[in-house]
Amino acid sequence: MKRFIATLVLLAAAVPAWAAGLPVTLKATANIQGDVVKLGDLWENLGDKAEVVLAGAPQPGKRIIADARWLSAVAQANAIDWQPASAFDRIVIERAGQLVDMRLVEAELRDALTLEGMAGAFDIEISNRSALNVMVPAGSANIVNVRDVALDIRNNRFSATVEVDGGAAAAIRQRVNGRVFPVTRVPVLSRGLSRGDIISEADIKWVDMRADMTRRDILVDLDQIVGQEPRMQLRPDAPLRASELRRPVLVERNAMVTVSLKTANMSLTSQAKAQDAGGKGDIIRILNMQSKRTVEAVVEGPGLVSVSPGGPRLLSN
Repeated sequence: MKRFIATLVLLAAAVPAWAAGLPVTLKATANIQGDVVKLGDLWENLGDKAEVVLAGAPQPGKRIIADARWLSAVAQANAIDWQPASAFDRIVIERAGQLVDMRLVEAELRDALTLEGMAGAFDIEISNRSALNVMVPAGSANIVNVRDVALDIRNNRFSATVEVDGGAAAAIRQRVNGRVFPVTRVPVLSRGLSRGDIISEADIKWVDMRADMTRRDILVDLDQIVGQEPRMQLRPDAPLRASELRRPVLVERNAMVTVSLKTANMSLTSQAKAQDAGGKGDIIRILNMQSKRTVEAVVEGPGLVSVSPGGPRLLSN
């Protein structure tokens, strides 16, 4: 057992010597993970010299190309046994990066603005959003902090300093400004509907909409929507307007209807021809086929109308 351990020790000691005897070779690409470029990022088999810092690393997401002349000068200055094979030798030095996650920035801004007194649900619009299109090292946690918040509630404007750590040597700090927009919940269709469809509560979903984009005729009360019929093809996810809906048509124009007249002492029915289409509660014109008189009636149900006990209103003979 002791002889086996001694053999392992000898082999381990021989590895550095064997590696040191390998020729120095230029790498095809230098993928930098930290903030500096080391000699070992450029060449293989440098031994202890591999940890020597050569220069600062490129910015995240950037690359530089080192040509043969520059590499030769670096090798000579650091006593590296290497010479370019031709004037075309080169190495790409690059550092992977990722864009700052704007979802994190907006979430932190919302929290900060809420603490400053912005009440209720609201949306934000960053005026100089492009200022935050910066790279941080790939794999960074994107730690975002918001400082120095100024909120003008009267004009719905704000400014703040956004700080992104990103694991870099120095945090990225950028002053941003923008506007806040209160939002309201509005009902929209969850699927497309056409004429003849009756809207049910299952066809409705609620979405947030900026208050400044909500028109006055947008319906926000379910009682004004459920049970109604589209006047036209309606697409999903769009706010609904009163002009787009109507009560379901129970009587079609030119259809034969049953006319009901009820009093305390009697109940009479007759047939007539509808001159208008209408839904429940609508007042339409009907034509008495025998007398050829046109009177007004109230739609009560499918194919059913009623006239006033005081006598129908005569419109024409």
